[in-house]
Amino acid sequence: MEQIELKAESRTLAGRHVKKLRAQGYVPAVVYGSQVETKPIQVEGKVLHKVLAKAGGNTLISLQIGDAEPVLTLAREVQRDIIRHNVLHVDFYQVVMTERIAAQVPLVLTGEAPAVEHGGVLVHGLNTVEVQCLPADLPSVIEVDLSPLAEFNDFVSVADLEVPSSITVLSDLESVIARIEAPRIVEEEVEVVEEEVEVVAEPELVGRVEREEEIEEPEE
Repeated sequence: MEQIELKAESRTLAGRHVKKLRAQGYVPAVVYGSQVETKPIQVEGKVLHKVLAKAGGNTLISLQIGDAEPVLTLAREVQRDIIRHNVLHVDFYQVVMTERIAAQVPLVLTGEAPAVEHGGVLVHGLNTVEVQCLPADLPSVIEVDLSPLAEFNDFVSVADLEVPSSITVLSDLESVIARIEAPRIVEEEVEVVEEEVEVVAEPELVGRVEREEEIEEPEE
């Protein structure tokens, strides 16, 4: 069971006053759980950024608040600035080792698809799947074997994942993780030759009038 350590401090500032914390390089956060009361904390921003980048949402974080005993948590809700992507707030869920939890686990593609060697195009689908298990059984990644993809239109779905019996996959079993598409053929542009249409001009009426005027009427 992989764990990442993170130190934090109790927080007294709330509401609009948290701007002072951010100005000092801290990020406001909370710790909550099914068997604990919600506790406001603050974490050093640079350290928190590194921890979140490594832990994601499926690696246990051993969170030590002040001098208290560390508790195991998962980073559940991470709020970021839209423009700068800085972390603004984090919700840490304190897990209970005897209670099953749900989490998103990244998928890692392994092996080579034989169909690719014959011109097939590998198309990626899902990047993560949601699973439920005890905290100690939570995997850091789930591997996806591509070697069975030997023909065009072959695919690997969530139902094909091999996971321990202690893990329940919650994602839709029919969702496609990877598939092989046939190579795209570039169609040559066909030049369309316009047929010449012969236009027959109608005789001018003016000419008729002139010929009629040339006919002399017989004298009476």
